[in-house]
Amino acid sequence: MADFPVTSAGSEHAGFGDRVDAVNSATSRSLYTARQKIHPKKVHGAYRALKWRFMAVLLAIYYLTPWLRFERGPGVPNQAVMVDLADSRFFFFWIELWPEEIYLITGLLIVAALGLFLATVLLGRLWCGYACPQTVWTDLFIAVEELIEGDRAARIRLDKAPMTLNK
Repeated sequence: MADFPVTSAGSEHAGFGDRVDAVNSATSRSLYTARQKIHPKKVHGAYRALKWRFMAVLLAIYYLTPWLRFERGPGVPNQAVMVDLADSRFFFFWIELWPEEIYLITGLLIVAALGLFLATVLLGRLWCGYACPQTVWTDLFIAVEELIEGDRAARIRLDKAPMTLNK
């Protein structure tokens, strides 16, 4: 054995047993703070304008896709993109998939995953900055917040103000 004295904690190394602080003790929590509200500042420029145009196109696709019509013939729904749960089939424009064609869906998902991998490797920054759904919806939320509560300075003043009917 080593020449270290045994402490009351049972450690063979001098003093290690009685000098260890709990990981989440009150003195160790200096890195944790209360929630601080973030007030984003409006950004201007050519890339930001491009981002807003791109976001408008993506939101238009999101909102208008359910309203697109595609004529398939009599007795078949004419919605362009639709999951028909009652008859267990999926429509995507001229493609109609049944549960028996799961191998096609599997292949489509594999191709989509590879395409997503390729796109994120080659164009990851563009995806995250312009096309990611979280980015698109966050930008839209910030625009609505600015429309309702005002610019950054007005939102900071509003947060610091006492609770009144105006607030």
